[in-house]
Amino acid sequence: MASGTKKVFVIGIGLFFSCLLLQCEEVDGREYIVGDDKRWSPDANLTQWTEGKKFKAGDVLVFKYKDPDLIVAAVLDNYLFEKCNLYLGAMNLYTSGNDHVVLKKGTIYFAPYQSPYCENGMKLTVHVE
Repeated sequence: MASGTKKVFVIGIGLFFSCLLLQCEEVDGREYIVGDDKRWSPDANLTQWTEGKKFKAGDVLVFKYKDPDLIVAAVLDNYLFEKCNLYLGAMNLYTSGNDHVVLKKGTIYFAPYQSPYCENGMKLTVHVE
């Protein structure tokens, strides 16, 4: 291979990998413990907890709780979430008490699957970029 052809080949490969890197999203997301020190509990102000946070795809929400009645329901439908109709709207249920949820782009809603927590306002809305 001629010297000029090698240079073009090397430059071409470099450009190819540069383009691939620009297309990649951040792989390692940030981890957030929902409710901070109050954890996933009726005592946590979940609306206030999200203030100032910018969630990105790949970030991880950690739901920590001991009470089995606080099983986490993830919901995509805002209407069912607002009505606390989680039996119809739950996309996923998280039951371990130390649940790690990797976020995808869009809006996702979380609430305890069991009554009366959702009806009493224990809800979390997360907008993910």
